[in-house]
Amino acid sequence: MDDRLYSLGLLVSRASIWLAKSLNASLEASNIDLPHSQFIVLRCLYYKDALSQLEIAQILSKDAAAIKRTIDNLEKKGLAVRIQVRNLKNSVCITDKGRELMPQALKVADRIIEEALAGFAEKDRKQLKDMLTKVYTNLKERERKDE
Repeated sequence: MDDRLYSLGLLVSRASIWLAKSLNASLEASNIDLPHSQFIVLRCLYYKDALSQLEIAQILSKDAAAIKRTIDNLEKKGLAVRIQVRNLKNSVCITDKGRELMPQALKVADRIIEEALAGFAEKDRKQLKDMLTKVYTNLKERERKDE
């Protein structure tokens, strides 16, 4: 493998794209109308409900405008709802319909992760997560120092 072409950034990006594509295809094949962009937001709400749009954007490292559009789409499907907590501040909550859908969607996602990590020992899986978390933390710290 040519390390000049296959940089860490390219490899991480390529893996992320294929995880999303595989999840989209598997969710669709399971008759679950939840594209990756909506799945990751709904997953956040499933595990930690009543988040602001900004909190969701920060957790996912996504643009706030993109998160707003995704939440709009989740609301149209009846999977999430915005609840005003004070002037100009909303919390986004998962609905009962969203909560009922997530176990099925998570099973599909878990299956994709299992396929992606086939052949990895459990300690290697943990190490990969730890290493990716460290990359993220290092770069976030750098950004804070630059501000």
